[in-house]
Amino acid sequence: MVRSMTGYGRKEDSRGTVRLTVEIRAVNHRYSEIQVRLPKAWSMLEDQVRKLVSQYVRRGRVDVTIALDGKSQAALAVDIDWQMAEQLVSLSRTMTERFSLQGTLGVKELLLFPGVLHTQEMTEDSGEAAEWLLDQVRAAAVDLLSMKELEGKQLYTDLSGRLAQIQAWVKELHQLAPLGVEEYQTRFRQRLSEWASKAPFELDHSRVAQEVAFFADKSDISEEITRLESHCLQFAKQLEGNDAIGRKLDFLLQEMNREANTIASKANYLPISHLAVEIKTELEKMREQVQNVE
Repeated sequence: MVRSMTGYGRKEDSRGTVRLTVEIRAVNHRYSEIQVRLPKAWSMLEDQVRKLVSQYVRRGRVDVTIALDGKSQAALAVDIDWQMAEQLVSLSRTMTERFSLQGTLGVKELLLFPGVLHTQEMTEDSGEAAEWLLDQVRAAAVDLLSMKELEGKQLYTDLSGRLAQIQAWVKELHQLAPLGVEEYQTRFRQRLSEWASKAPFELDHSRVAQEVAFFADKSDISEEITRLESHCLQFAKQLEGNDAIGRKLDFLLQEMNREANTIASKANYLPISHLAVEIKTELEKMREQVQNVE
């Protein structure tokens, strides 16, 4: 199935006062590249998120953005070392009594003391919270895939239609190829006859036949037509595949364009030249579309 490299997926869910939002954006890229942006407290899940998304993306640049809003984010993100806090409060009271000091250690001062307040590291064993996040990432990835496949169907329709047109033109080339030699032979003999009628010697017909044979060999495009046909069949086969086919299609289009160029340069027959130009124009349109195929 043809897939587009571009797409967008989003999933939003809430638990209590916490809202989790996952956005996935995919754009064209030569290779597969997945960037993940997570809240600091969830950074331990980055590799899991990347591996999960990679199951739905075969090629392209993908940006995964995960945002967590709500009071519970702080509960997840920070922790208090109560033992240290108790020791600091105890020491503060002892110093106040011993030195007859006024005032006590306030909450603000206590929280600012190094080591009392710190980020709670999230691990793979974090349980329900991690499972919840990964479930939402999976749902957003499915949403992304749905859009990529929908665009892929449109790309498939467009590419298949253009390929069918090129195959029809290739069949015409098969029919026109021998006509080019015949036309050259007719024109060549006509010109020689006109010239021979004024020349004081008789025309060497064997030499004329050699010249026509030489032209026929030089302008023979049968091999190029055969290769062009083969590339068309390979292209059609790739369109029905389930793998990442974008780069293969691009390569085939390059080869098809090479054959069309050779046909245009070798054929000394206007109808063939016109068809070669039409084929090259259609190939260029197909190549623009293929740049977006995964």
